[in-house]
Amino acid sequence: MSNQFLLNSVGIGGAIFVGLVIFWFVFVYLKRRMTSDTSHQGITAAAQVAYAEKRRHPRIEINWPAAIVDPKHPTTVHLKDISLGGAFVVCQALPDLQNQFKISIQLPEFGAVVLNAIPVWSNFNMPIEKVVNRGMGIKFVNNGTQERQRLQDALAAAFDKLDDGQNR
Repeated sequence: MSNQFLLNSVGIGGAIFVGLVIFWFVFVYLKRRMTSDTSHQGITAAAQVAYAEKRRHPRIEINWPAAIVDPKHPTTVHLKDISLGGAFVVCQALPDLQNQFKISIQLPEFGAVVLNAIPVWSNFNMPIEKVVNRGMGIKFVNNGTQERQRLQDALAAAFDKLDDGQNR
């Protein structure tokens, strides 16, 4: 009787152990499979949050007209989002910009402001089906106190309008 009980106990324990090992392998396989599928879709939501948290200045989605100031090839563009530190410029063709350039932004209720900027990245090398808006990210650099203050005032007004719209 005790031999039979011992054999049954070892058999049941072995079956549970094998079941746990199989469950662990399936779990790891599915987790890797799901992770690799999301990597083909671009940045995951967690990565977007982590990236957004690294920004020094809060961004706001806007649709402001702007122009790249270039005596040879002035380019009309518009801004999709903006912060005190930079903006996303929507443009149909990548301007020939390798260094600092000037961009004139039409600030609602504050008029135009001309800022110095540098291109940081662009999505012109990506397939068209992967891009919602063609454009480039720019960083504002070497701007005077007066220009920065006008931009800051316009951003504060835009944030206030956003808050008013959400609180109604």
